[in-house]
Amino acid sequence: MTIFRLAPIDIRANDEKWSTSTVQEAVWVEARDDLHARHLVEASSLKMVDVKPGRPMLFSPWLDEVITTCIPDDAKKPAKGQILTASGKAITVPGAEIH
Repeated sequence: MTIFRLAPIDIRANDEKWSTSTVQEAVWVEARDDLHARHLVEASSLKMVDVKPGRPMLFSPWLDEVITTCIPDDAKKPAKGQILTASGKAITVPGAEIH
């Protein structure tokens, strides 16, 4: 497995999709590939928001390649089944098996 670094793209920091995430800083996660990494971060940070008439349904920014980057980077070493934020917070991925 590879460690991936996912991070917000600065010029997209005000995108509405950020309202659906409890994490809005760079994170590291161990995953099979970049899509798996994006889904693990989404699962660890998803926050429900109200649907508003006339506004499209919002989805996690971590799945959007226009709003976030996702590259292999082992500068930080998250524990298996966790994401590690740039500020040092460890968040358990829901349903992850911890060994």
